[in-house]
Amino acid sequence: MAKVLVPPPVARSDEILAESGGMFYSRETPTHDVYVREGDHFNAGDPLFIVEVMKMFNKFYAPFSGTIAKVLVHTDGCIISKGQPVFKIIPDEIAVAVSAEEVAARRLAVTNEFLQQL
Repeated sequence: MAKVLVPPPVARSDEILAESGGMFYSRETPTHDVYVREGDHFNAGDPLFIVEVMKMFNKFYAPFSGTIAKVLVHTDGCIISKGQPVFKIIPDEIAVAVSAEEVAARRLAVTNEFLQQL
């Protein structure tokens, strides 16, 4: 039971992971075009793929904007697992890691500036 409660691995800033396991589909129906291909740009809220779990078709929407660098799951109807990378991406906004010391220094500077205005 503990295995079910474990969250998926944390995604790096250059990939999109599957939120749940199930059957992967890159398009609405076989007659429709795929949602995204390599080189396509997507915006936040755009559908990227569908995961079928127990006859429930769940669309996965992009949490942010970016460009698809590589599609890692190519076959419709294949089984994917929770936390599996589906796309390598190039995000529009680059995340920068900030150390705790830098955050503390910024807070102190802003606080001092505010206090000087009083």
